Amino acid sequence: MMSRRMACRVTAVLLAVAAAVPVGTATAAPGPPPPAGGRALTGPASPATASPATTSPATAGRTTAGRTTVVCAAGRGPYQRQVERWLRLAVDGRQSAADCEAVRAFQARQGIKPANGYAGPVTWARMRLLSARTAPTDTGAEGATGDAAGPAAGAVPDPASGSAAGPASGAATGGASGPAAGIVASAGCPVRSYRVACVDLKRQLTWVQKGGKTLFGPVAMRSGGAGHRTRTGWFRIYWKHKNHWSSLYNAPMPYAQFFSGGQAFHAVSGSIHTTGGSMGCVNLRLADARKLWSVLKTRDHVYVWGRRPGS
Repeated sequence: MMSRRMACRVTAVLLAVAAAVPVGTATAAPGPPPPAGGRALTGPASPATASPATTSPATAGRTTAGRTTVVCAAGRGPYQRQVERWLRLAVDGRQSAADCEAVRAFQARQGIKPANGYAGPVTWARMRLLSARTAPTDTGAEGATGDAAGPAAGAVPDPASGSAAGPASGAATGGASGPAAGIVASAGCPVRSYRVACVDLKRQLTWVQKGGKTLFGPVAMRSGGAGHRTRTGWFRIYWKHKNHWSSLYNAPMPYAQFFSGGQAFHAVSGSIHTTGGSMGCVNLRLADARKLWSVLKTRDHVYVWGRRPGS
């Protein structure tokens, strides 16, 4: 008897609940679309419809007829005038739409990523490198180094005569490691009958020449920054250490070739196109440092001139 009463009560409760639920709730039709120019108040887009950010800090996207066009948004780059001059554009130091398209086209041809039209250090370094490949000693549109240039390139005293020799096989550091007093680095790399490793601080390029022939490079490099300038003048390679480890900076210096105290050619990881510069050494990409290692020999001459921009 009791079980029959309980069953009747449960059935009554279930019928009451069913009657309270509106018919068709589970299959309700979606609401009307949002008005034009507005947005539906339905919370954030789902992962399936959200659009990921695809533009770099220097660019912005603009969609027209389903196609996204990259437009410049970062304004002028630190090498805006130099890049404009190299591309034979109107040199005004401002980033116009035409400037952006010309720079982007150059970056795309050279494989520079992102190709966003920004006149930054990587783009400008590539332009300098291309200009120097045909005639490393010709500074071209960049003209003089801006330093107190001293004698003409051909008149630089020959270290073989002893008048402007760099350090003896290695030991000297500091002021004693440079050329003799009164001898200043010239505005170009002297042509000699022997191998000379040329280090152009202004253009941040290095190469090796012998007579009128280029044996290596030119390649991009990174020299000493403010407070750690790479010393200028005539030097000689006095020590080569393929797997050198710097005890001073606790860092690797692959393919190190020392020419002035603790300053050397050597490879680094990462980009060499930084604003800060090195601690005095001539930093190279690994592939370039490896090749330079095979070109230079102990006692070969090194000639450093100019001044790194910003140092």
